[in-house]
Amino acid sequence: MKKFITAALMFLMALQLGAQSKEVQALLKAYDKAKQEISDAKRATKPVGWIRYAKALTSAYSFPTNNLWIGLSSLESKVVLKDQRALSTEYQNIQGEQFEIVKYEDKDLYYNADGRLSFWIITKPLIKDVDMLEEAYKAYIKATELDTRGSSKADIQEGLTLVANNFINDAMAAYTLGNYKDASVKFEKSFVTASHPALNVIDTTIVYYVGLTALMDQDYSRAVKFFDKCIEMDFESAGDTYANLAEAYKQMGDMEKSKELLSLGFTKYPNSQSILVALINVYLESNDDPNKVLEFIQRAQQNEPNNPSLYYAEGNVLKNLGKFEDALRLYEKSIETDANFFFGYFQMGQAYYDRAVDIQTAASDELDDAKYLKMVEELDLMLEKAITPFEKSFELVNDQEIRSVVVEYLKNIYFRLRTKSPEYEAAYEKYNQMLQGQ
Repeated sequence: MKKFITAALMFLMALQLGAQSKEVQALLKAYDKAKQEISDAKRATKPVGWIRYAKALTSAYSFPTNNLWIGLSSLESKVVLKDQRALSTEYQNIQGEQFEIVKYEDKDLYYNADGRLSFWIITKPLIKDVDMLEEAYKAYIKATELDTRGSSKADIQEGLTLVANNFINDAMAAYTLGNYKDASVKFEKSFVTASHPALNVIDTTIVYYVGLTALMDQDYSRAVKFFDKCIEMDFESAGDTYANLAEAYKQMGDMEKSKELLSLGFTKYPNSQSILVALINVYLESNDDPNKVLEFIQRAQQNEPNNPSLYYAEGNVLKNLGKFEDALRLYEKSIETDANFFFGYFQMGQAYYDRAVDIQTAASDELDDAKYLKMVEELDLMLEKAITPFEKSFELVNDQEIRSVVVEYLKNIYFRLRTKSPEYEAAYEKYNQMLQGQ
């Protein structure tokens, strides 16, 4: 009985593979025939031949994923692909998102956490060593040049739309996988295809995506080129285009150009949080007028009152201005806004610690014994106040390198205070052993 079932299954698979093979053969035959047609000097002068060639390419390109669409459930996909057998299934975390990857002979299907088809990768194209979409685009453009009467306009526009959409699908897949270089190239190809006069569909959002993925790929000159193009086309994305363009210039080392763009963007979009945050960062990094930085930070706080990092940033500016108590108040505000905000606790501990170091430096030059002893008491008080925020920050952080920094601070503090109590001495031993064990 078992042998009979196995034989039946093999026969069924053979039938399915045979049916698929016939379809593949038909597509390859159509491609070869169309290619021969455009290679003939006489027949290559007619637009219809180039359209047939382009269609043969796009049909071959789409064959592995025929009848699939983004958002399809995994169960629906199995029904659509009933004649195809999945080779394996694996799970992978990509860019912080969990995917189920179902592998077939010619493609990998990526399902999101909801079990919906998010994107696919064609692993075994029907026609090898040919950029089918690029070739199809060129074929449609050639058909446009030959179609002097416009009789093939509808077919050309339909074909270019299909090519442009396929480029977008490929770009989104590359983006999700973190291949930003490929994503940027594919987004650009989609724009070029759709914006050709034969179709004349201008999608400025796609231009923005070209620049954004170039920025993520750290190709800053390319990012500048396309963000500039966005601004020329009046696509400013509520200020985000200025913020991203300024970031590209900053990464290229042109801080003044970055400030110029952010200031221009700020005048046009005063409520843009991306511009405000970028302004804050660029002024802080260039050690520019601190009052200007405070103005930007406070504006950002009005727009986003529940963002602890903005209170933290203001505290850092005030600390650098020597306003110790005001800085502590802002660090406390960041913690009140988010009880798990590591940086607020850490910076509060560091503020107390730095104050203790300043007092120690001053005490070393003090000749009056009474004043010296008073300064030593204040020094120890600052270190004791640093303990709680440092220990809280140690609880919150998982990064081993940052934990080591916090442990170093705590070890130094408890070493200084270890003779004051057995608890302090035990704490010193604990943190000292932590450092030695790393």
